[in-house]
Amino acid sequence: MTTDLLAGNVLAVQQECLSPCSNSILRGIIGEALNHENVEEIYGSIDGLNGIVNRNFVDLASQSQQTIRDLGVTPGAILGTSSESKISPEKEDALFSALEAYNIRFLLLTGGLGAQFTALELSRCAQQRNYVVHIITVPDTIYNNLPITDHCLGYGSAAKFIASALREISYHSAAIARHDFINIVEVAGENPDWLIASTLLDKTTPNIPLFPGESFSEEKFLETVQNALKANSHCNVITANRLIDGEGNYITSQNTDAATKLKNTLEEFLEIRVTTVKWDGLQHAAAHFLSKTDLDEAHTCGGKAMHFALTGLTGKMVTLLRSESNRYGVEYGVADLANICGHEKSLPDHWFNGDGKLNNNFLKYASPLIQGNVLLGEDDGLPKFAVLRK
Repeated sequence: MTTDLLAGNVLAVQQECLSPCSNSILRGIIGEALNHENVEEIYGSIDGLNGIVNRNFVDLASQSQQTIRDLGVTPGAILGTSSESKISPEKEDALFSALEAYNIRFLLLTGGLGAQFTALELSRCAQQRNYVVHIITVPDTIYNNLPITDHCLGYGSAAKFIASALREISYHSAAIARHDFINIVEVAGENPDWLIASTLLDKTTPNIPLFPGESFSEEKFLETVQNALKANSHCNVITANRLIDGEGNYITSQNTDAATKLKNTLEEFLEIRVTTVKWDGLQHAAAHFLSKTDLDEAHTCGGKAMHFALTGLTGKMVTLLRSESNRYGVEYGVADLANICGHEKSLPDHWFNGDGKLNNNFLKYASPLIQGNVLLGEDDGLPKFAVLRK
């Protein structure tokens, strides 16, 4: 039941991580907020926390209906993000001065671990200051590393992009390779295990995933590649930008990434053709490979976050809990931010076989998250995305 006791303005903040679904979450927040009389204004903070400090807000309620619809398929974070999650005493004063000046009573943050830490600290500060504001977060990160929730929004679309792009690359490689061609694909991020695991979704392509937490053996790596090339004309190696050896030391120098190191190793010892690919921003913003399941859940989660804030909850993160039936579905709930912060979700040990390879448990988990395609609007033959009026 929506509370009639608290009325005021909404402020949406896209903090830290961004994903292909970040703006679909924002669309859900706006849509739900517009349905309630105790919501007076709906603002978006430009550039995360910095936008609050600088009182740089955009009026989201005044955007056209077409713009709000286009938000659903617009990649990235249209409000801009900030990686600053720590709040100094000076910044705290500026933050709450802005919240009070704009009568912000519902504060919604989207993002990864950094966003959850920021929200928890803001909740504690608000309580100490006796300032009434309901703070709810949404798990939005392609790295899928937030605990309690079954999965994070954006992961399904990023996984679909990676698996799809690998399949496309492989068809190109098959045309030119003669058991002598390797693509090394470097996935960005400090801990991209879940993204590297998504290569298993492409069951038609010879992929060799290298997880950053596993000790790297040059001898074993060369043997694995040689065996793959005996059975296939080509293969893909998927790696993080940093790998460690058996003693826990990085195999790369400060100025050399893993892709370059692996390329040099393969060319030196096997004398084969090697190319390197780095996706970086594409894994965050590949709207042409959006998962409809992911996009729909993001929109719903935004609405749920707004609903939970309006019902009086605060200091919580929206969670997606998978139904126990054979047919995929999720239920939405909340978890205390204190139980989220300081924890990180890893790939479960029982998803790996004795040889270190992922088993079908991962496929059962990830396959439902990448289902469905999204048709993008066109602007003179190119994708049509939202542009906010400021």
